Amino acid sequence: MMVEQNKKIFKWQLRVDGSSNTYGSGAGVVLTTPEGDSIECALRFDFKATNNQAEYEALIAGLKISTVLGADEVEIFSDSQVVVNQVLDEYQAREESMITYLELARELLERFKEYRIVHVPREENEKADALAKLASATINIWPNNISMIRLLQPSIVKTKEVGAVFGERNSWITPIKEYLVNDILPSDPLEAKRLKYRATRYSVLNGELYKRGYSRALQRCVGPEEAEGILRSIHSGNYGNHAGGASLAHKTLRQGFYWPTLFVDSKRVAARCEACQKIANNIRQPPELLQSITSPWPFAMWGIDLIGPMPTATGGAKHAIVAVDYFTKWVEAEPLVHITEANTISFVKKNILYRFGIPNTIITDNGTQFDGRKFRELCDKYGINNYYASPAHPQTNGQTEAVNKIIKHNLKAKLATKKGSWADKLPQVLWAYRTTERGSTGETPYSMAYGAEAVIPVETSFSSPRVQLFQPEINIDMLKCGLDELEERRERAQIINAAYQQRVARYYNSHVRERRFTLGDLVLKRVNPGTRDKAAGSLVDKWEGLYKITGIAGHGAYRITREGFGELPRPCNAQYLKIYYP
Repeated sequence: MMVEQNKKIFKWQLRVDGSSNTYGSGAGVVLTTPEGDSIECALRFDFKATNNQAEYEALIAGLKISTVLGADEVEIFSDSQVVVNQVLDEYQAREESMITYLELARELLERFKEYRIVHVPREENEKADALAKLASATINIWPNNISMIRLLQPSIVKTKEVGAVFGERNSWITPIKEYLVNDILPSDPLEAKRLKYRATRYSVLNGELYKRGYSRALQRCVGPEEAEGILRSIHSGNYGNHAGGASLAHKTLRQGFYWPTLFVDSKRVAARCEACQKIANNIRQPPELLQSITSPWPFAMWGIDLIGPMPTATGGAKHAIVAVDYFTKWVEAEPLVHITEANTISFVKKNILYRFGIPNTIITDNGTQFDGRKFRELCDKYGINNYYASPAHPQTNGQTEAVNKIIKHNLKAKLATKKGSWADKLPQVLWAYRTTERGSTGETPYSMAYGAEAVIPVETSFSSPRVQLFQPEINIDMLKCGLDELEERRERAQIINAAYQQRVARYYNSHVRERRFTLGDLVLKRVNPGTRDKAAGSLVDKWEGLYKITGIAGHGAYRITREGFGELPRPCNAQYLKIYYP
């Protein structure tokens, strides 16, 4: 029933406007609810329309939206004199299309208990006018607070083929539309009841299914094929920001689209984006439980590493080579002018082989000074097992890395501003380390090696008890007793070391997030800082690939192959690998 002008204040207010130009046609709808909320919709037409047709499409769409949202009375504002006066019977519709539009508009108006339609100047209908112009423009990105509806054909066109209305027969949309349009229900009573309940939140507008949502008043329902294109466009299109799965799903909802598996599909698209996978943050959690390395007897297992570069010292030394015994924690170190295989061999012979005997194992990194032919021949000659740490994974040789930190820390404390004299201070730092009790054994490296504590300068300067009471005969007997006791002390140190390793492993393992790979898995490898693309600067990718798992080396290390480059010479630790999602 139409109400006379200016006689009543309506709870629902509808403002509509149409636009047609050389770029296209569209309409704007602004519906104000009784609570004062404003629902804004822009309608883009996929067909040519005159100005009057666009105005009618705006009115019809606005009336349908009002009906869907439960309005029973509405006041309509339009700046089209033709549409308003034809509805009020003050103008006569002559063209066939206008007559059909008028009949459809009146049919929709009859669904309301009361309504009023008012002509207003364009300046009083600015918001609907702006939406109409926005819809008829060529942009594809919409503001978050505006719903966009595409009209595939004029509202007055009656679709005769059911298949044409419903599109794909296997789409999730089909049964809902069949029920809403043709009242067709599944034969299963339970499914029919479920469909009826589900369909209460859906409506069909101009042949398209819409869901009444919370982030948007109306969300267009889309099928699987269209959904994939929408997600990829929002995620990695010209205006995409490569958002994560949840953010991508929320943005899709705000853009006015919906389908039942939106959040699952969003996570899948985000996870499989190659660009996102290569720029993702490095994984900090360790992938495997801690594997502790234990030496069976003194001087059987040595770890060797380098320190540097450091300030140029006397003689031109810029590096230091360091060796640590895993059992006694004894350390040997020398300055190096050049890092060469010959210098490394000389250090091993002089400081390990000729001083402590032939070790069982030497652990090193993958530098050419340790991986050269002559160094390998030296190890083969004396039956030494030479193990290499995984590339860019110094934790494999963690004992030596820990000692390196202590040496550098003590050098900094001793040198102050005279950094170039580090080579002269190195023996003092080594002596301090050897005579300091280690928490992992409860003993000093010196006592673990020789069975007695060394006399240090403070004991002679300030006359410690054993210096004051020194007697050669008693001292010799005590040293002999110390040697007899040495085996027991070493066993006790091993027990303390095992307990120490258990505490470390307990803490380390509490942060583990296991990542296991199988043969044939496709993976990305963390970019090594030494081989990263310098030209990319701070925009360099954090992961590179594609690699394939071709072997399992054990203890969290894998052999990987890159197409066109072959297998990497050394296994790669799982810490630097992650699954690639194609």
